[in-house]
Order: sequence, then C-alpha cells, then structure tokens
Amino acid sequence: MRSKKGVFRLNRTATENIKRPSIFRGLILAMMSGVCYSFVAVILKQMKNLHPGQLAMYRFIATFVMSMPETVKTRQNPLDPRKLRILMGLRGILGGLNIFLNFIAFRYLGLGEASVIIFSAPVFVTIFARIFFKEPCNLLQSITVILTVIGILFTAKLPSRLSEASIVYSREKIYGLLAATISLFCISTLTLLTRKVRPVHPSILTFHFSWVGILEIAILTAVFGNFQLLQCGIQSIYILMFALLSYTGLTLFVMAIQCEYAGPVVTMRAAMEIGLAFLWQIFIFHDLPDTYGIIGAVLVVVSVILISLGSIPIKESTPNEECVSKTCGEIDRVECKAAATEGKGVYRDTETDDLSLTWNVSGDRRRRAWWKT
Repeated sequence: MRSKKGVFRLNRTATENIKRPSIFRGLILAMMSGVCYSFVAVILKQMKNLHPGQLAMYRFIATFVMSMPETVKTRQNPLDPRKLRILMGLRGILGGLNIFLNFIAFRYLGLGEASVIIFSAPVFVTIFARIFFKEPCNLLQSITVILTVIGILFTAKLPSRLSEASIVYSREKIYGLLAATISLFCISTLTLLTRKVRPVHPSILTFHFSWVGILEIAILTAVFGNFQLLQCGIQSIYILMFALLSYTGLTLFVMAIQCEYAGPVVTMRAAMEIGLAFLWQIFIFHDLPDTYGIIGAVLVVVSVILISLGSIPIKESTPNEECVSKTCGEIDRVECKAAATEGKGVYRDTETDDLSLTWNVSGDRRRRAWWKT
C-alpha cells in the first residue's frame, strides 16, 4: 500500500484542550513498575521448591492470557507482517531465555547482586547499538561502559580473588553469576530487536513474545529442571500475586514510556529495583551485602543515570511554536483520523500501518514518541 501523507496546521485554539502528559507522572509510574518487579523477585526467592523455569512459565502464561483481548481488539492478523516474522520469533526466543536466566540469577544470587548485573543493561545497549546500528558513541558513553564493567566485577567479587582473600564461590553462586551475565546480553539484544519491530502493534508483539516464551520455557525447564506440584496453602496465592505483579509491572513501565523519555524512565526503574533489592535482601532474607557489592551497586547506578541523561533529546528552540509528535496505536486511531480530517494535524498511513498526529502550540520544539516494549 502506498504511503499517504498530509500536513495540516493547528491553530492555538485547537491545542488548548490537549492534555500533555506530566513528566512526574511518567517517573512515578516507572517507580511503581520497579516496586512491582522487586516484589516479583521476593516471591521468586520465597518459593524454593519450584524451579525458576516453572515460575517463568507462569509469568508467560499470565502475559499471554492478558494480552489476548487487546490482540483481538486490534482486528489484525497476529502473524503479520510477514517480513518481520523472523525478527518477532527471534525476539520471543531471546525474551524467553532472558526471563529463564533472570529468574535463575535471582534464585541463586542475592537480590542486590542479581539486580546490579541485570539492570546495567541500558549501558550495554549503547555498545550493541554502536556495533549493529553504527550509532555514535561519545566520551560519556565510553566512560559509563567502563564504570559499569568495573561495577559488575566488584559485584562478582573479582577484586577479592586478585587480593587472594578467602571468598569461596559455591556452585549455585557460579550458576547465578553466569545466568545474570548471559541475561544481561540477552536483554540488551532484545532491546535492539524491539526497536526493529516497533511498527508492529504492541499487543501483537506481546502475543508473540508470550507464546514463544511458553514453548521455550517448557523445553528449558524439562531439560534443566523439573516441574513440581504446588504446595497446599499460601503458595497458590503467591503464584497469583506473581502473575499479576509481573503483568502490572510491564503495563506500568509501558505507561511510563508513553509519558516520558525512555532514559529517565529506565533510570528510575533500575534505581528503584536495585535499591529495593538491597533492602529486601537485608530485612527479609537477612543477608547483609559486603563492601564489594555496595561499591558495584553505586558504580552501576551512576553509570545508568549518566547514560540515561546523555540519551535525552535536546530541545530545539523556535520563536512561537512547539511541535509535538505522537505515534498512535489502535486506541488513538480514531482520534488521529478525526483530527486529520478536520485539518488539525498530520496523518500518515504507511506500509506498516503507522499513524501519527502532529500539532503546534507555543513553546519550544519537542518530539514525543508513544511506543511499547
């Protein structure tokens, strides 16, 4: 289908009624998302009789079931577009492997140690984007990468090995460190794949991500672990809370991305999860972090903050107008078409079925993108 583009100018009266998202709302939603995921990690640590892969499958089943109504609502073929099927399938495979290893890391490591390694992913995305997308990598990004690597080495207590200190690595500790490290690279690659398939409707991406993850996790758990029956009593409630908190955390994160730039949102979520992870590790599991773990956490949090601040787009000032761009999903489709028909904005209908609406108000020039991971 050929692309159609029309440009319409907004007058000031038409935009006065448009409510712009608050940056504080986006940061609060990101903080709430981090709280939800931290409770997921606590529940994961509590249910020691169930293999992490079995819990990961429960998570994917919950996401699959809850994404089906929205997928049906789009009235689109869940297997389209054809040219992106391979990428969507690869995204599902990496996503399933990421969650599987993520849960293993939280099971075998302390919550703080696992969080420090896993949530340093925004920094490594910079490296992958430089390698595969040829994106620029400035001095600040290079420094944050070095700081992150040093922080991860401190978290893994490598300096203690170099100084011949008496710290022994158990088999579970080694498994946890390997799982967290591989999960870090999986989530970094997953972020880049998500960028490549952004034209696909978010609910269809979630649908693909879930069913591929269910099949993959079932195979991985059968090979590397086993399935157990739930214990009578409170464990059934734990499973229900586990599924609801996982989906709620994902939904809140997507809403946060819709209200604010990705950099501050990722920073807030990572900082919240790492901070809460150390609190739960101390007060719930009575596991005091050592000096190496604290130093590693500080270095990683500082690196994530720096890389996120460096990724915020710079506003371009113009005398009397602000250009706000909104990529509309299925929910906003009617609004976009109506506004374009009335001459209030820009309407684009492309091969990827992407709709956008642009309007002008007084202020600086700025662009916002609405999307879902």
